Amino acid sequence: MHPRLAAVITHADTARAELLAAVDAIPEPLREARPTETAWSAAEVLEHLMRVEKGIAKLLVMKVGEVQAVPDAPREALDIADFSCPRLDVMLDRASRIDAPERVVPVGELSADAARGALLETRRSLLEQLHAADGLALSAVIHPHPFLGPLDLYEWVYFVALHERRHTAQVREIAAHFATAN
Repeated sequence: MHPRLAAVITHADTARAELLAAVDAIPEPLREARPTETAWSAAEVLEHLMRVEKGIAKLLVMKVGEVQAVPDAPREALDIADFSCPRLDVMLDRASRIDAPERVVPVGELSADAARGALLETRRSLLEQLHAADGLALSAVIHPHPFLGPLDLYEWVYFVALHERRHTAQVREIAAHFATAN
C-alpha cells in the first residue's frame, strides 16, 4: 500500500478505536439518552458519523471512478508516509460550533448498537474504495468541503478521522454528564 494512504488509514482507524472506546464507557442503557434536551445522544452521534462517512465513501466512489477511467491514470508521486493537514485541525476545536448540514443530522431512529453497526459498514465501504485507489494520484484529486474548502482525497480521509475525534470529545462529554448525574 502507498505509504501516504496507509498513514491516513491508520489515522482514521486510531480515531475510530478512540470513538468506540468512548461510546463503550457510557452504560448501555444510557447510550440512547440525550444528556440535555438539545444535545445529541451517543447513538445520535454515531448515526451522524455514519451519515457523514457514507457520503464521503460515495464521494470516493465517484472520484476514484473518474481517475480509474483515465487511460494511464497518474500514479501517486508523493512518497511521504507522514501525513498531517494543520488547516483541518479546526475540527478538533469543540468551542467553535459547527452546524451539521441537514442531510447528516441524525434522525434518532437507530439504537446505539444499530448505529454502531451502520458506522462499521460505512468504514468497510470507505476502506474498499481506498484500497481500490491505492497508488493512484489521490493528492491531485480535489473536491470542495462545504466548511473547509478544497480537499484532496487524502485530506478527506484525514477529515474523517478528525471529525470522529471531534465527536469522540462530545461522547466523552456525554459520559461525564451521566457520571455526574448519578
